[in-house]
Amino acid sequence: MVYSAEAPLPVPVIKVPKYVEEHIERTKKKEFFKNMKAKSMNKIAYRGDTSIPVISSTVGEYNYYLGQVYNEKYALPVQSKFWFKAKSAGQKFRINPYDTNPSLALPDPNEYVDDVYFPNAFSKMKLNENIVNALSHDFNYNTPTRIQTLVIPRILLGRHVLIVSEAGGGKTMSYLAPVIHQLSSLKKTVEPLPDSPLALIIVPGRELAEQIGEVAFKLGNSCNVDARVLVSNGTKQKHLTLYPNSKVDLLVASIGSLNKLFKKNKIMLGNVHHIVLDEADTLVDSSFIDDTTFLLQKLMIKTSSLNQFGAQLILSSSIYPSGVDEIFNNEIKKDDVIKVCSPYLHRIPPHIEQRFWRVSNDGKAGELLDLVKPDYNKKKPIMIFCNKSPTCDWLSLFLEENGIHNGKFHGGVNPVYRSDLFRSFQKGSFNVIVCTDLASRGLDTQRVKHVINFDFPNNVSDYLLRIGRVGRVGTNHGRVTSLVNSKSTVYTVNDIETAIRKSERISNVDSNIKEKIRKLYFTP
Repeated sequence: MVYSAEAPLPVPVIKVPKYVEEHIERTKKKEFFKNMKAKSMNKIAYRGDTSIPVISSTVGEYNYYLGQVYNEKYALPVQSKFWFKAKSAGQKFRINPYDTNPSLALPDPNEYVDDVYFPNAFSKMKLNENIVNALSHDFNYNTPTRIQTLVIPRILLGRHVLIVSEAGGGKTMSYLAPVIHQLSSLKKTVEPLPDSPLALIIVPGRELAEQIGEVAFKLGNSCNVDARVLVSNGTKQKHLTLYPNSKVDLLVASIGSLNKLFKKNKIMLGNVHHIVLDEADTLVDSSFIDDTTFLLQKLMIKTSSLNQFGAQLILSSSIYPSGVDEIFNNEIKKDDVIKVCSPYLHRIPPHIEQRFWRVSNDGKAGELLDLVKPDYNKKKPIMIFCNKSPTCDWLSLFLEENGIHNGKFHGGVNPVYRSDLFRSFQKGSFNVIVCTDLASRGLDTQRVKHVINFDFPNNVSDYLLRIGRVGRVGTNHGRVTSLVNSKSTVYTVNDIETAIRKSERISNVDSNIKEKIRKLYFTP
């Protein structure tokens, strides 16, 4: 039997007009966004002032307005929590300036319970008249900042003080002015001895010592107080020497240089009446604590506010020094130290524009060029931060090859050359500096208008110090742009965005990163 194969009958197709398909697609999309909006609105208990956007996002549902309150029943909507995925590259959000510089806000008299009077003018603080005039004419300080108002009267009373305030708030002058005032009075009754300073200002590194020394020398000249700087020349062959047999009233020194000099019997510390630890969070962390405790053990520090014998201890920092308890002992007690902490400590500054860009590894260098060129052509000073010295070297060369003249500032650069380089940057000889976190602490960067995080920091403390290079007291400018491409740094972005949306301090801010890493990876 022969079978014949017949072709199957065609299946009937119902054709839908194109405009109907488009209508269905639009309806589905509209319904989807309607549901998304409904879910988003449920997360918001109060929308806030929509005329003042605090966070502007490329994804509209993540916009955040001043005073906005989220519903606690729902998880906090944080855009950067999706940035762990590489496909999120291209997303951006911006923290807009929404308030004035908090460092300029005067304290509320009802906020403090002690009997200290906090005047709102230098002329009312019982400072030497020559110092008051110098603050106005030489430093353009006409009105004290918040921290200066709270600190100067306490130091003048002879109390031990711990100063912790946001970067750029005028902490240096808050201790320099009263210490120099007291030295001026002390010299009338105490004869300075050769190589035996009356006051010490201790810092972690060379650049900060030179910068503070310049300010101290200028202010000290107004009332016959001699301030000098002790730094190493960066080589091991040459001995560290103080000016031979000189009578120094105020000595500014790096901790390493001072200890070396003391061990060589080139300096005596028995006549010290005031000790300042600037960048105290670094001086008491695991990197410097041994040097710091060695020095403090050689000094006589007064044991209470009622005891007039011994030296006055002042600690100053932009990050709360978590290791400060290690310097307290039977002689120096916590209760003897007055803590003056800014209410804005460990908060994102409200007067600085901060942009966060999720970028890919391949597009990161190109994004940087697009950021730098407009400012470079307008001669706006820029600081570009990297996490490691080799990255600084590569990026500096990359920028030079693209016609952007710059300078390098990191630990691998000779200290003498590094100091000269930063001085040239301050004078405007060039406008782009590529640096590590060595340049994020204490340095006077009032002329800087843009900070770029080419490498985003792995911890919040470094971020707070970096952005403190702009928006400082005396300046009204400041912008920060962060390129985020590493998954490990997204955690830091999460912490920052969360703190803004909750209107809270950033949690777990600790400058002792070395100890945090040790506990995380090496503690059994």
